[in-house]
Amino acid sequence: MLASKLLPSAILLLSSATRQFVAPGGAAPADSAAIRVAFSATGGTVTREGLYTAGSSAGAFRVIASSAVLADTATVAVSRSSGSKSSSGSKSSSGIPFGPFAAWNATGLKANTEVFTASIGSINPDNILERIAIARDKRMKLILTMTGGAHENYLTDGVFDMAKWQAKMDDYKTPTIIAAVAAAVADGTIIGNSVMDEPHVSGRGDGNTWGPRGTMTKERVDHMCAYVKEMFPTLPVGVVHPHKAFEPAHPYRVCEFLVDQYSWRHGDVAQFRDDGLALARRDGIAIVFGMNILNGGIQARGHGSWDCSLTSTGGRGTHEPNCRMTPEQVRDWGRLLGAAGCALVLWQYDDAFMANPENQRAFADLAGLLATIPAKSCRRT
Repeated sequence: MLASKLLPSAILLLSSATRQFVAPGGAAPADSAAIRVAFSATGGTVTREGLYTAGSSAGAFRVIASSAVLADTATVAVSRSSGSKSSSGSKSSSGIPFGPFAAWNATGLKANTEVFTASIGSINPDNILERIAIARDKRMKLILTMTGGAHENYLTDGVFDMAKWQAKMDDYKTPTIIAAVAAAVADGTIIGNSVMDEPHVSGRGDGNTWGPRGTMTKERVDHMCAYVKEMFPTLPVGVVHPHKAFEPAHPYRVCEFLVDQYSWRHGDVAQFRDDGLALARRDGIAIVFGMNILNGGIQARGHGSWDCSLTSTGGRGTHEPNCRMTPEQVRDWGRLLGAAGCALVLWQYDDAFMANPENQRAFADLAGLLATIPAKSCRRT
């Protein structure tokens, strides 16, 4: 029985670049002679011999090789060169990157994200090439979470399982992905990868836990950062948690940045910023400030009332007693935090919040300010 596999199976190309595809096959696994196939492509062009030329449009496309009874498909992510102008409008590569968690859907960026210059959130080996290509074309910075998703994906009997976490990271260990990430770090498209969200969360059985108290330590998170650095040596690695919430007396030795998210319940925003910066200076790490726009506004008073007054909040958050931030809070708190870090992120994308005209004006004002501030590295100092 004839076996066929289109090679390479996934590649990242700049527009107008070429790559040869081949469909090895034969009666036995050791037979690598090329078999006769017909090539086609959903974007760009491909010759009858399998030489593919990327088109001028960025995005993800397919090259298909088919014979009478067999077919196989390869993924091609096409990116404009870093010096070309995006069809969606140019965004400066300078300034402080600014944008929300969960800004992507299956086919690209969600609605009302045009003002943002960064995003942070889950990614997987199947879409990382496409995300890099689209982000580069739009001149958007990426903070990846290669091991994102539900906590339960990394638990065994309710406790964090390092082997499961490492297995997910190992899925990225392909020559194509390693080369694509290195190139995206080099041209500034990728500015970091977070290894874990809120390692301090413990003890609860509602799925938002990493196990009993003490399961996660900064030393253990450092091991995770080292595991990523071994695979992607140039990629800045970090973690997400408030600076006071997780072993504040102990430093990270390997992790390079902290995503430090502000909510009203953390107290005065300027003091929060200064305390976070002091910890970062002590430990020699960079800091990405964040704001919890959905649950980080002034909290409702009185148990059971969930009274998020529209005079002081942006309405109800995702759960009681939390309230959303107002446009003024987004603008004012964002100015204090954003100018101080290497990026400013928002938790998280919400259709209604992003579509609100007053919120959009606040985002635009904040983006304009942050674009004037010199960019900073998210690496260790």
